[in-house]
Amino acid sequence: MTRALINTTDLMAPGWRFMADHMPDPDLDWSSFTSQAYGGPNRVRRLRAVTAAALAARRARKAGHKPLLISHLPNMAALTNFTRRALCPSVPQIAFSFNFTALPDGARRKAYRNGLRDIDEFVVFSAHEKQLYARELGVPPERIRVLKWAMDPPETAPDAARPEQPYLCSIGGEARDYRLLANAMRRLPGRHAVIVARPYSVQGIDFPDNVDVRLNLPGPVTWQLATDSVGLALPLLSHQTACGHITLVAAKLLGVPVVATDCLGLAEYLSDGTVYGRIAPGDTDAMAEAIEGLFTDTDAAQAIAQTAQIKARTEHAPSNWVRYMEDALTRL
Repeated sequence: MTRALINTTDLMAPGWRFMADHMPDPDLDWSSFTSQAYGGPNRVRRLRAVTAAALAARRARKAGHKPLLISHLPNMAALTNFTRRALCPSVPQIAFSFNFTALPDGARRKAYRNGLRDIDEFVVFSAHEKQLYARELGVPPERIRVLKWAMDPPETAPDAARPEQPYLCSIGGEARDYRLLANAMRRLPGRHAVIVARPYSVQGIDFPDNVDVRLNLPGPVTWQLATDSVGLALPLLSHQTACGHITLVAAKLLGVPVVATDCLGLAEYLSDGTVYGRIAPGDTDAMAEAIEGLFTDTDAAQAIAQTAQIKARTEHAPSNWVRYMEDALTRL
């Protein structure tokens, strides 16, 4: 029997098929419905995408196939569930990549608690998130699966332009504390840093002259900058932050030394001695000291990064997600 794996997403372009390349089974029919394929305000585009996905699931069921809805990120989880309840309530749903930069509060939290009800399974990337979402959003903990972030090493662009002098790199947009990094670099006027960020994550921050901020660069250029740097700084906002998984894992897979904020959302990723420095949230002195170490203690930093790279090839391999999906397909 054909399994129709129907994905809903905001982030990916039409034609994306999630794990299809890693699960080349002719009995698996992968498809995606993305808000990027539609026009109008964000909520309207999302609603059109999830409605189309639910209708596709209903058609697959009527054709004798066995459909599974796989939503990505919280907004699509709740909206997919909304249309699933209305159009194909017997089709199971996995809320994959269920991750909040910041938890909703007030009326939005109440709406999420209702919108997530009846979803069959959730996939989060840290044990902290499992406890957090069960407590704050009423998600039954037995429905939450914890998987470490998995990916292939990111593509790089060897011909990309880069600074001539040694430099620190920092990458990402969600829950980043770039103000802390600016203050740390202000104490290191002889060092240089390149930040690749989203506009909202650097807005209103006064960066010193030794920090070069670049916005919305292509992925291969971004990761080439990381590969050619002395190391990557991952400054996060608080001890409760549950972001930074992709950046940290990508850096490990590329063999780039890392200094990172010590936070609950990254506990499983930082506990194995595979980062050069773990910094308390908001600690400018410690961040500046760790950054200086990346410039001066390069042999030790590279040795740690090489160990991290070897471990990451196993701990963060896409095959781990394949095993989860194969198991889920027998249960749901």
